[in-house]
Amino acid sequence: MASPLRPLNGHLLVAEGCPSVVIAFIGWILAFGATAIPAYMIWTYAKRASELNRRIAACDPTLLTDDGLNVSRLMAVPEGAQYIENAEIIAAPVAPVYPQTGMPYSER
Repeated sequence: MASPLRPLNGHLLVAEGCPSVVIAFIGWILAFGATAIPAYMIWTYAKRASELNRRIAACDPTLLTDDGLNVSRLMAVPEGAQYIENAEIIAAPVAPVYPQTGMPYSER
């Protein structure tokens, strides 16, 4: 009588037709994903931080307009400049321009 267990790769005994091999394979795929995703996020953060340090050292003027960055503190400003944190920018009202009637160079 043959045993229902058979060696797999010489060191693992698995029952014939047992779904545990598939479950173990899915588990390894999930474990790889659970490790690879945070590792990629850490690598991306470290790469961006080193790029930011390089851009600051090079005095890159595009840092002020970069969508991915938030300027929270100004370290050096021209003398006499005033800095108001979280200030709203309000455009000054402009006088309305009325269309000119008549001839443009008439005396009326």
